[in-house]
Amino acid sequence: FFFSSEQDFPFATSVPSITSAIRCFEMSSNHKKKESVASPSSNAESMKCALVTDFAKKFGEVEDIITFSTNFPRPVLDQKKKQMIVRVLCCSIAAGDSIVLGGKIIFLRPKLPFVPGMDVCGVVEAVTDKVKDFKVGDIVAANNGFMPVGGMAEYMLVDASLAVFKPPSVDIIQAAACSSAVTSLHSVKNVKKGDRVLVLGGSGGVGSSAIRLAKNAGASFIATTSTQHAMCSSLGADEVINYNEENWWERDTFRNNPFDIVIDTVGGGNFYGKAVHVLKSNKRGGHFIAVTGDDPKPDLTTWFKAIRFLIKIPGRPLWTRIRRAKYPRFTTLMPYDETNGLAQVLALIEKGDLEIILDESSPLPFTEEGVKTAFKTQGYGHAHGKVVVKMESVQ
Repeated sequence: FFFSSEQDFPFATSVPSITSAIRCFEMSSNHKKKESVASPSSNAESMKCALVTDFAKKFGEVEDIITFSTNFPRPVLDQKKKQMIVRVLCCSIAAGDSIVLGGKIIFLRPKLPFVPGMDVCGVVEAVTDKVKDFKVGDIVAANNGFMPVGGMAEYMLVDASLAVFKPPSVDIIQAAACSSAVTSLHSVKNVKKGDRVLVLGGSGGVGSSAIRLAKNAGASFIATTSTQHAMCSSLGADEVINYNEENWWERDTFRNNPFDIVIDTVGGGNFYGKAVHVLKSNKRGGHFIAVTGDDPKPDLTTWFKAIRFLIKIPGRPLWTRIRRAKYPRFTTLMPYDETNGLAQVLALIEKGDLEIILDESSPLPFTEEGVKTAFKTQGYGHAHGKVVVKMESVQ
């Protein structure tokens, strides 16, 4: 009964939202080659930024809730902490950012108005005395860790422990966009040489990198679900199933020769219950990796709903270990060392072993219309690759 319908386990959102949700819940309950970058236009006390003034009623419907300010106060350092002010060059967004705009997760509900986004590449402008690893002028990739806010602005306050150096050969757009690839890297860690792998949602930010990383790990056959056949094939997919035309769980070739690993980056639709038809049992090494789950857009507007959500997370993984002879192992991706993962992904990009695929709209301009387009593309689920807004030009 643990997987008879998608109502049984309404616990999984995207990895960025699960990671942020659990970390925020825990909080509430207890040197390099330089690039020449154009100077910012704002004065010493204010900055340009996007502002969210209300929560979206539906995903992607941001036209009336996002405004653009040219005179918003810059963030200020707290000298008691290891903080930096980073001048943002690019900011990428992911599913977790759209979830925050929805305001339906009680511990991911920033005070209005707030600056959306958090995955950035930028130049260190100032540091506190406690920061020893970075200095003014360093170019870094960084995020906000706990709450996806602050990035869609000229300046962002960053905890130094959540930043890594950008390799000189990696461009600023790739550096800002590589956060989803950290999730991809985590999702393929169990892929072994010779494995057959199915990636659900191969044209998204996580799925596109997962295909390439699974191929790098030695997967002998990779299938994916997507309408973007050419894109996924170029990444290394051996077979691309158009989900509008065919149900992958009904294909005889997959049932007769089941997969070793299924990576679900889409969510909804009780995909685990469908994957059991084309995935080996746990005893035979079959493993279902839930990047997103049965309810990718959960309603956690009260603490009761939130606690219920968190309590249910261990249920299916435990059950599939008990019934390992019959069912594939189920794993929900949980919080991990994102900063170390960011450094690993940047190193892979530097070596040429990974390229972050961008949505055809990206990079978008740092204007009110550009930011709205970014969140519409992500929120409506129309993104094929990462969505990025570019603040400045590298000369």
